[in-house]
This record gives sequence, C-alpha cells and structure tokens, in this order.
Amino acid sequence: MNSDYDFGVVRAIRKRAGLTLQQLAQASGLTYPTVEMIETNKTIPSLKTLDAVAGALGISTSNLLSLAEHRLVQRRKACPVSGDPMQKGLEGLDLCRVAFYDKAKMFRVRAVKDQPVHVMDLHEDCHEFCYVLSGVVELKVADMAYSLEADDTIFFDGMLDHTYSAIEDGEYITVHIPKNVRILETMLQEQGQE
Repeated sequence: MNSDYDFGVVRAIRKRAGLTLQQLAQASGLTYPTVEMIETNKTIPSLKTLDAVAGALGISTSNLLSLAEHRLVQRRKACPVSGDPMQKGLEGLDLCRVAFYDKAKMFRVRAVKDQPVHVMDLHEDCHEFCYVLSGVVELKVADMAYSLEADDTIFFDGMLDHTYSAIEDGEYITVHIPKNVRILETMLQEQGQE
C-alpha cells in the first residue's frame, strides 16, 4: 500500500454524511467488502472505484484524492522563522514562529507596539487568514489599512503587498494556504451560497 495515501478519510466523510458502510456501498455501486477494504487501507482502489466512492459522497474525485494524500491529523512544532533580516522583504522575523504543513504555513506572531512585521519574501501564491488573539494590529494591504482587535479575523490574497504593525502589544496568528488547495475553494463557494 502506498503510504502517501490514507483512505481512512472515506470513513470520516461517510460518517459526516450520515451514511452506513452498506449505504455507501449501495450508492457507489460497490460491494460492502470493497468499501470496507478501502476505508481500512487494505487495498489500493482504482481511479474508477475512487470516482464511484467520491460520487456517492458528493465530492469530486480530486478532492477525495487530495484528502487521502494528506493525513487527517498532522502535528508540527512551530520554530523560529529563518531568513536574512537585512533582506528588503523581511522585517520583524524575530517576532514570528512558523509551522509548515506541506506548502501551507501557520505563523504565530508576538505583536510589539510600533514594530512592523513584513515577511513578503516568505510568501508563495497563497490565501492568507489572520486571527488577532490580543492587542490591536493594523494591517496594510495594498493601499488599504484595517484596524484589527482581539477576535477580529481577516482573509485576503497573500500575494498583495501587506504589513502588520502593532498599535498595542498582543499576539496574532496568520495562516498561508496555497491557492491550489481545492478544499478551500469548495469552502469559499459554499460560504457564498449561504
């Protein structure tokens, strides 16, 4: 079995959809033992089989493969951000800690009054979320400024030039998610339909 794929995700999606194993087997046109073997990683399903399972679960085959490619639970230790502090696109590195999840990144930033954090050179083509945990932070994105207080969140295109500046000492989290992550696209489409 290819250890890069964990089809145990099928069980999680099936249960979330309120389906029994038998119901998923019927909806996908597969046998109960086949679906059970997929969920327990005892077989490597063909693309045709994955397409049938994904269709029965109401998701695309590519999303199912993407979910199976990544473990459902990943744990990382955040570490100091490395980079040349004299580099033009890097400012405030000493305030940041980062955890890497494939191409996604999660930053914890200790906000120090009047000290900007500008780490554009660490960005890839990504979406960026920010959650202010405490204090007050001003975020400048392109030509706009946003004042964010505790429990404020914001989402924007991370490729736009942006800088965080603390108005008050505090802490915030930023998450960089590559734009090619289809799950995010699906989530944003669902949010727009509500």
